[in-house]
Amino acid sequence: MSGAPAIVLLHGWACPPANWDAVARILTAAGHRVVTPHLLGYGAGSAGRDEDAWTLEAAADDVVRLLERLGSPAVVAGHSLGGSVAATLAARRPDLVRGLAFVGMVPVAPSAATAERLTRLFLEPTAPAGPDAAAIESVLTAWYGAAPADPVLRAELEAPFRVRPDVLRGSLRAALGGVAPEVHEKIEAPVAVVLGAGDRTRPAGPIEALLAAHPGWTLTSVPDAGHMVHVEAPQQCADALLTLAAPVATAPAVPRHSRQPEAPTRE
Repeated sequence: MSGAPAIVLLHGWACPPANWDAVARILTAAGHRVVTPHLLGYGAGSAGRDEDAWTLEAAADDVVRLLERLGSPAVVAGHSLGGSVAATLAARRPDLVRGLAFVGMVPVAPSAATAERLTRLFLEPTAPAGPDAAAIESVLTAWYGAAPADPVLRAELEAPFRVRPDVLRGSLRAALGGVAPEVHEKIEAPVAVVLGAGDRTRPAGPIEALLAAHPGWTLTSVPDAGHMVHVEAPQQCADALLTLAAPVATAPAVPRHSRQPEAPTRE
């Protein structure tokens, strides 16, 4: 597809970029360059950082460097924590973001139950410096329904929990804190939201309020999907991103509350 923008897919807290692989294959087949970078500190060989230095602003600036290398504005999609990074990026550097997608999230704070559980498992003073097997198992089960038995896949899903503790804890604090209050109003790019109908990581009331305040944002709600909607329903996610990436003159209309049922580049 001539002139098709690059699409950058940002992973969530303690998630591998490979969670985007099925979506990336669809987007690549449609003619887009797809990049699935590690968030700040998560990549192999990444230097450790002070826990308090892992902020959404620092992570967004790290993605800015990638976007500047691409040479033209890109569509940026983020899952969970990646969505908060993407929102912060779009507010700070609107010139680099052609379209913005929130997947498995909107940029409001997680629910009290989600925050309490993750804090207890990973942030309490009594929590181990590196997460124990039981904590990882608990989260994987919540996200994927059951921790996978396949040893290769299991190792891939566990690897993000094994980053330096300051990165894991600092990025979790950033995820639970959410975006700065002014970020929503600074977003200039078109926005698509893809949510799993069964996702309970964020409370319904603030989600509805944010969507009502931004009627131009499009919503795809996927039945029978949860927080890992991009893993469970890659076609629906890819369809939303392809619509977002299409030229404005030819992009098909998407109802705001529609109910829709080559390897990516690692950097």
